[in-house]
Amino acid sequence: MKKFINNKYILFGIGIIAFLLIWFLLSITIDINNAIIPSPFETIKHMFLLLGKTSTYRYIGITLLRVVIGFIISFVAALILGSIIGNFENLDYIIRPTISVMKSVPTAALVFLFVVLVGSKNAPILVTILISFPILFESVFSGVKNVDKEIIKAARVDGANNFKTLLCIRLPQAIPYIIVGLLSSFSLSFKVEIMAEVITGSTNDGLGSAIRTAQAIDPTNMLPIFAYSLIVIILAMLISTFTFLVKRKIQ
Repeated sequence: MKKFINNKYILFGIGIIAFLLIWFLLSITIDINNAIIPSPFETIKHMFLLLGKTSTYRYIGITLLRVVIGFIISFVAALILGSIIGNFENLDYIIRPTISVMKSVPTAALVFLFVVLVGSKNAPILVTILISFPILFESVFSGVKNVDKEIIKAARVDGANNFKTLLCIRLPQAIPYIIVGLLSSFSLSFKVEIMAEVITGSTNDGLGSAIRTAQAIDPTNMLPIFAYSLIVIILAMLISTFTFLVKRKIQ
């Protein structure tokens, strides 16, 4: 019995069953013709119906493409800036206020700002860049900064300049920090991208836009919205599971 209770897979399965049960009870208690909370069985059935359409995979591909584009731009900027500031630590005081503001500003406010500046199609990409950059910057900066000072001193005694120590010592030593930052920020970037697409909603592509379009077509039917959302949840869980496994491997 104790082994059964301590089995994490069994407990995880129980948690899923409990969640579906609560969802089902809510649906039969307060739902009216799928207008509020459709049942989990109807939602799962509709999800498989959506997965049978090529358009769904186009939505998934467009969303992931936007995430990757924004993520790469953010990572390159964070790698360059984090490496420079990590090598000259006093410069951290100059950029720290900007990083703090980027962490604190409401994401929805950024979406509306970027819609005005670059249009609804590109706004989600810019939001992804702005949200992921602070996490990526911190990982690069911390990794470069926390290299053993004695190693740096020894390299400089051997004639290595700042650029050489950065390229050959600091960045290689910072790789574990950078990988953790990459994994953490990618999962967040995916969720932020979906949210930004839902808010903009007018581009008619991407998973978030599909959710918004489904709501606009029939506001009284929440079934397709829940079905698309379930696809998003499954994708987010797969990404989170992958990042967790990689982090555990690194640590």
